[in-house]
Amino acid sequence: MKHRVKVLVPTEVRGLFGRRKTVMKKRTVLVDGKTYRALMKKERQRPYGIEEMLFYDDIFGDGPW
Repeated sequence: MKHRVKVLVPTEVRGLFGRRKTVMKKRTVLVDGKTYRALMKKERQRPYGIEEMLFYDDIFGDGPW
């Protein structure tokens, strides 16, 4: 079975004065079931980023300690 997954793909774009730079753009790709399960497992095991930690801290507060 095919699954649609949004991934960040490096793409080269033209910037100011014709300079080329590489930026990350979000694309939707099709993957098979085995790859989809591996990606989901890898995503669950990744550590939180700084933005996510600050976001969760705002939601749940510092706690009673």
